[in-house]
Amino acid sequence: MADIAKVIQDKLSGQANPQKAEWLENYVKHNIKSKGVGIPAIRAIVKEVNREYGLSSAPFHQQTNVLNRLMSSPFTEDKLAAVLYLQLFWKNTKPRAILDVTAGWFDHRWISDWNVCDWLCVRLLTPMVDAWPEAALKEFAEWNKSACLWKARASLVPFAQCKTLREHRKTVEIFSTALIKREERFCKTAVGWVLREFSKLDTGFVQEFLARHREWVTAEVRRNALKYIKD
Repeated sequence: MADIAKVIQDKLSGQANPQKAEWLENYVKHNIKSKGVGIPAIRAIVKEVNREYGLSSAPFHQQTNVLNRLMSSPFTEDKLAAVLYLQLFWKNTKPRAILDVTAGWFDHRWISDWNVCDWLCVRLLTPMVDAWPEAALKEFAEWNKSACLWKARASLVPFAQCKTLREHRKTVEIFSTALIKREERFCKTAVGWVLREFSKLDTGFVQEFLARHREWVTAEVRRNALKYIKD
């Protein structure tokens, strides 16, 4: 069987743009490595390779091996290819399987910057909150306690853009309380992002949360959380 992960990586490298790569590396920070390939091109390559090699029809463990190879790469675009593959071809996969795979990515420290973390959250985990809340919330409760910064961040970020945000007020409060007390900036900014979206539904909840945890709230978190609240 062809080395599908390498095929995808080589095709991405073939479209490398050094100027775009330098821009993304400077923008994201975290010492990421980029090929400078945009999302539309990554998506097209993933679809093309799947048509040619039929990966989505292969046994589950073979698909997972390819995805792990992509995610373990140092290059952002290879990692995003794995995320896009799941979004495109695992739509009917049981949520438990998706959560197990993505949890492993965090545990192996293959996700180590906000860009890939948040892409995973928005593209895969946010829809899961809406479609399979019981499975998602149970898993995220464990992620919320993780020593891994990015896994902990991923416990909360999916709520920011979910359609059922109002229904998860208590969960948002619990998860946000844990993350706001951590020292890592990107745990705190996850709180600011979700509170900003919640302010569209309940300004009192946001203001009360900020007041109750003012000892740990940074100026950045406060600014983001209050973005849509007029004085």
